[in-house]
Amino acid sequence: MSEVYFPLATVAGTFLVLIPALTLMSRAALTLSRRRTASWARFGSETTYAWLVGPTLLPVMWVVSSALHQSEPTRSLDSCLIDHVQASTCLDTLLLLGAMLAGLGITVALRLWREWPRHERRQLGEGHELTRRIARIAHADPHLRSLRIVVVDRASEPVVTCGILRPLVLVDARFVRGADPQLLRAALLHERAHIAGLDTFRCFLARLCLTINPVGSLLTADFERWRSAREAMCDGEAVQRGGEPLALAEGIVRAARFRRGDLAPQVAGLCGHDAAALKLRIALLLDGPPAPVRTLGHFFLAVGLLGVLITPHGADTGLLEHFHFAVERMLHVPTS
Repeated sequence: MSEVYFPLATVAGTFLVLIPALTLMSRAALTLSRRRTASWARFGSETTYAWLVGPTLLPVMWVVSSALHQSEPTRSLDSCLIDHVQASTCLDTLLLLGAMLAGLGITVALRLWREWPRHERRQLGEGHELTRRIARIAHADPHLRSLRIVVVDRASEPVVTCGILRPLVLVDARFVRGADPQLLRAALLHERAHIAGLDTFRCFLARLCLTINPVGSLLTADFERWRSAREAMCDGEAVQRGGEPLALAEGIVRAARFRRGDLAPQVAGLCGHDAAALKLRIALLLDGPPAPVRTLGHFFLAVGLLGVLITPHGADTGLLEHFHFAVERMLHVPTS
């Protein structure tokens, strides 16, 4: 029974103390960012995204990496005060590692199941007139040639990008009928911006982090603001790549008229998911779309992630070992 003290204490300390504390810091930083940012669309930056996922992603990855290091045969018994008799490794650490990996695996599987597109889609054949029309538009633009585009009889949205690892652009046949080539090209360029920004994957990861974060609801509103701002930023990128602003604005309105229901969480659609944000996007397109903005948020997030994965193995700080000893001493666990 004593083997469960350390795993329980580590999980509780991570999810009930460390992650909530970092989440409060993140919320304060995002609030300050909203007040200082002159353009609403700039909230869709990489820095905002880093503040959304960092408070959960970094601590969880640090615990997993530290537990892996602590379970190495050369140091597993040195990090535990409990006498496991003939055991060749520390059972406490194995329980912690197993619990973390199993919990993450189950959460990812449930999130994938929940967000998997459940709408039926009847793909029009390659020889269909509407499919050939979209193919001609995509082939004529070098920015669109690499897109995987499918025209379907009914999609969850008139124009939508779905898929986490291999994004696919679904275009509703009703949206294509009667739409001029400039409108369709601008709409596809908007979806291309979503794919270039890995938005379907980033939305999935952010929702996963907010799900396992016990106070993730504190960041939910900022996550929705980020999604809305990303739509405006994708508008700007579409215009920068040659899309006509008025054609794109017309496409957004046309898509909003055709929508059949709420967006699935992991997809990115032309008309977004927020009516108020849609009006702001139209106004920005008429006045001049926002210029694409790149920040160092992803760089710092990657550096932080690399740090928490490598530090336990290279720097040999022993933070988890010290916590391990402290838990066992505090609970008066018999030592060897």
